[in-house]
Amino acid sequence: MKETILLTDGYKLGHHFQYPEGTQMVYSNWTPRSSKYLPEAEEGAVVFGIQYLIKEYLIKQFNENFFNLPKREAVHEFYERVNNFVGIDNVGIEHIEALHDLGYLPIEIKALPEGSICPIRVPMMTIKNTKDEFFWLTNYLETLISTTLWLPCTSATSARLYKKELKRHAVRTGFPDDVNIGFSCHDFSMRGMAGVEAAIMSGMAHMTAFCGSETIPAIRAVEEYYNADSSKELVAATVPATEHSVMCAGGKDDEIETFRRLINEIYPKGIVSIVSDTWDFWQVVEDFLPKLKKEIMARDGRVVIRPDSGDPVDIICGLRTNPHYHTRIKEGKYYCCFTPFEDPFLDSDDSSYTEVSEGQYYGAYYMLGKTFGWNTTINGYRYPSTKVGLLYGDSITLKRQKQIYLRLEAAHMAACNLVLGVGSYTYQFKSRDSLGFAVKATAVRVNGELRSIFKQPKTDDGTKNSLKGLIRVDELQGACKGYVASDCQTEEQEQGGCLETVFKDGKLLKDYTLAEIRERVDKSLC
Repeated sequence: MKETILLTDGYKLGHHFQYPEGTQMVYSNWTPRSSKYLPEAEEGAVVFGIQYLIKEYLIKQFNENFFNLPKREAVHEFYERVNNFVGIDNVGIEHIEALHDLGYLPIEIKALPEGSICPIRVPMMTIKNTKDEFFWLTNYLETLISTTLWLPCTSATSARLYKKELKRHAVRTGFPDDVNIGFSCHDFSMRGMAGVEAAIMSGMAHMTAFCGSETIPAIRAVEEYYNADSSKELVAATVPATEHSVMCAGGKDDEIETFRRLINEIYPKGIVSIVSDTWDFWQVVEDFLPKLKKEIMARDGRVVIRPDSGDPVDIICGLRTNPHYHTRIKEGKYYCCFTPFEDPFLDSDDSSYTEVSEGQYYGAYYMLGKTFGWNTTINGYRYPSTKVGLLYGDSITLKRQKQIYLRLEAAHMAACNLVLGVGSYTYQFKSRDSLGFAVKATAVRVNGELRSIFKQPKTDDGTKNSLKGLIRVDELQGACKGYVASDCQTEEQEQGGCLETVFKDGKLLKDYTLAEIRERVDKSLC
């Protein structure tokens, strides 16, 4: 990317003129300030993406597109863009020339370990300049830091929340040991992300908690930035799967033959996922699958049925488990009342009930068990034969995931062979405000004097209040450890604590692996 030195907000270009004369150091922090828009994350945010920021931007791109360019070329690019944008006299170029002469970013970044959980309002990272004359660089980098970190931090936090609820359900129902919950939530988000880099950053974040993914470029990314090796460890994987074009091409009248060809000829063994709602999902569940039972049970593998539209909770769990609906069986038929705020039992003519199919009444997951047989967990919960599975990849949210598991539990079922596809609604329908991320300066040194500074707007509800001065983060004790921040620290106090130097003067000093990060995330699920 050309003009790496200009990866900042335009208004920051002249800030080096605006600080008090004699400013020598600016000290800032990166903090999740609020879970108001992601309330499930009230315990904190996952630290993730800092190593990507450092390797890709602070080292690679700054070297290739600034420090390693001839000085005349590097400065000319800055001069031309700024002069046409805001006027070079308002910014100057001497500080950029001096930075190029230095040959590296004189910055120190301290951070919590990647994969750890940073409580709300506790800094996960601090940034300061290491050479007095480059005091301006700390907050000049704010924009790059913010635009690069909020998404992977937020996506990793969302992925962990999915895994936490999944683990709760698995423990409650007694999943057998051969169920790999790393595949129970699958990344379907790439096509809905805001470009390839967003898909990669978020896709890497998903892999901190799960290994089921369709986001192929994220695999190479975790190998490059987080020392993974997909030839030696399970980084990410998927299975053969159809899409609607495949099913449509086979023809509506011959849809069952498309199923038969897929499971007998194309994939006679192993796992195959078949999208099943191209026309009539309930026909597939109630008619096609019983007709294909003998062939499916004879396969060495699993046939996964994938609904892809409608209300995922009702489709998976059935209308009978929906607390807002009244359902009944009468004379061998299934009925549902869709007027939850009325008492249908007062209607003697049953006019408020609508006839539904058996599959709609019981739900797709139950119907798989009914057709192909049941297994039972050590806690007495049922789940369908492992010859079949269910994958729902549309409209899944944290709230719906929880509803699905709770309604399955109420029907005494366990989601052992249910996979939920997590898409861009989870990973892209977020913003920096989802966890209130911000870079804020809390200390400066002016003419040798260390000053604590802070932000505390009266017109705000307190979310935007910053800490003051130098900051130290310490680990709490307990079964599920956390962190606590102390501000107004001395320079000696700031040197201690859990924030470790990960980057200094152009060099990466801490190099985490994906395996380490996954282990940290998993240990936090207590």
